Amino acid sequence: MSLFALKGRRLKAAALGLTFASAVTLFGCGKQQAAQGPKEVPVKSMEVIRRDTPNVYEFTGFIEAQKEAVLQAQVSGKITGKFFKGGEQVEEGQLLYTIDNRLYEGSYLNAKANYARAQADQLRLSQDLARYEKLYADAAISRQQYDLAIAQAAQAEADAAATEAALRNAEVDLGETEVRAPFTGRVSTSDLSVGNSVTAMNTVLLRISDYNPVKVKFTISENEYLTLMKARNEKDDNALTGLYLILSDGSRYSEGGRVVEIDKGIADGTGTLTIKAEFPNENRILLPGMFARVEANAGIRKQAILVPQRAVKDILYKKFIAVIDGENKVQLKEVQLGRNVGRLVIVESGIEGNEKIVVEGIQDVGNGVTVKQEPITEADLEKAVAR
Repeated sequence: MSLFALKGRRLKAAALGLTFASAVTLFGCGKQQAAQGPKEVPVKSMEVIRRDTPNVYEFTGFIEAQKEAVLQAQVSGKITGKFFKGGEQVEEGQLLYTIDNRLYEGSYLNAKANYARAQADQLRLSQDLARYEKLYADAAISRQQYDLAIAQAAQAEADAAATEAALRNAEVDLGETEVRAPFTGRVSTSDLSVGNSVTAMNTVLLRISDYNPVKVKFTISENEYLTLMKARNEKDDNALTGLYLILSDGSRYSEGGRVVEIDKGIADGTGTLTIKAEFPNENRILLPGMFARVEANAGIRKQAILVPQRAVKDILYKKFIAVIDGENKVQLKEVQLGRNVGRLVIVESGIEGNEKIVVEGIQDVGNGVTVKQEPITEADLEKAVAR
């Protein structure tokens, strides 16, 4: 046998030995994995919560002023006086602007003189008519002369009425040179100052709002409206008389409100009903244009089923909760959710309410997956948020 053939046989034997060793190793690992069983996914779990829960409805609303007005110049001219600062509170009747009144004062005096002259003519011609009436009765004048006296007296009366109307208009225009607050409220900032020219029925002088109380405008569905109208609180008032506000920073407004306006019907396009509620605003905390959430309490929901919002998994626009069985295996159950209650959410259907569910780690599990549980409580959820 040659040296090269001997070396080839040795190399072949070595390769077969390595292959056998590898197979034994893999077989051993497979047996070890089979002995260990399926991998457990660590999760945090808790039991579904069952408790009486206030049946609170929440709606998106926007704050409006109780009264709001846009003050436009009613006469043309230059501003001669400004008697307020932008954003301040003004009282009803308070003088805000004056507009150059010289032209309007002259027109008023002229109209006053014309009216006085017309009154004098009316008095003279009415006295003449009285005399002509007696003369005509005595056949001292002709019918034509009498008819002329009647026509002249009627014309004088019409002229007096016309000049009186002109006088009233001139008086109004003169009065419009003083711009006063139509009601108590807060005025907007204004760039107009002394010396600016304004045009009648065109120039906006300022805006004024009265927002104590304020109104909050929001919409609800037909079913929600019926539920709230039927619901009664401890004082036997319906739910629409006991409303509360949650402001944009999450704080709860201290004063309660009540519904003061309900639209005439359900809107065709949206199927919703527009409602306005009134809230006291003594401290002027609420401003027109602010966003707020309106809460209406429709009584107590007995033994509501509640789960943490983080325990809900979204799959293709559906909601699922991971329920853990007695063998620590997960089953995803589709659920229908109601409103949020703090960090919890009401489950309307899909679970019985006595299950144990995955709270954290739900994105890592699916049907049939075995989990390793770390039980937590509702208090633990709050602590986790606080950290």
